[in-house]
Amino acid sequence: MGIRDLGFHPAHYSETGGLELRPLIKCEHLTTKQVCGNCNSGWTSGLEAWAQNRLGPYVEPAKEFDGFVGLQSMPDESQMIVRWLLKTAIIVERALPMADTAKVAPALYPVAKGTHPPTHFWAWAAYIVEPAFELHLLPGFPVWNGGVLQPFQVHAESMNFALQLNHLVLQLFRCPDATPTLKAGIHIGRHNCPAIPMWLTIRAPFPEPSLPVFPNFTSFRDALEVSATAPDEVAG
Repeated sequence: MGIRDLGFHPAHYSETGGLELRPLIKCEHLTTKQVCGNCNSGWTSGLEAWAQNRLGPYVEPAKEFDGFVGLQSMPDESQMIVRWLLKTAIIVERALPMADTAKVAPALYPVAKGTHPPTHFWAWAAYIVEPAFELHLLPGFPVWNGGVLQPFQVHAESMNFALQLNHLVLQLFRCPDATPTLKAGIHIGRHNCPAIPMWLTIRAPFPEPSLPVFPNFTSFRDALEVSATAPDEVAG
């Protein structure tokens, strides 16, 4: 089963009717009409083909955790994973009712297209025990600032996007004035997971006995920790 074979239920929420689920639809049949024909058959199609080839095997519903041996070379393609995740986040936002504040700054659109280099982007992946199709998109994230945890801050052109496809979950965030890490000492089942590097965009081995395995999407998102200091390494 490839990425395009995954199904999900679109939903509409209103104060009067509450949450109304729509019929199941496959990803390949979802059309948002947010890009022109040339882009749809050009650079966006190229990104989808790349993602299908590189990530497709890890989207299979029966895929067991193998230490991501097939993704260990991803730092050599860091610009592609950033561009694909950024493009996906843009399409997700534009396919949904727009909020007063953009979750993905329009100034970042050329990065997805490949006309501007990605800077200050970080990405990582993990294996989720419970397969599902989940996503979240926010313009900011909790930040440690002066020793105090601020529940939510938005930095200049920052963003925070996570996407779960069956057992594979990916996260892309941009924090020009902050440093992302994962919470130290995370205990997941029988495994004690110290801080894991942002391994899709920087080349660093997993510190033993670190395993990027989480029980569900919520625990994965809660693992992110950001400090209000200048980042040491960025993609691009």
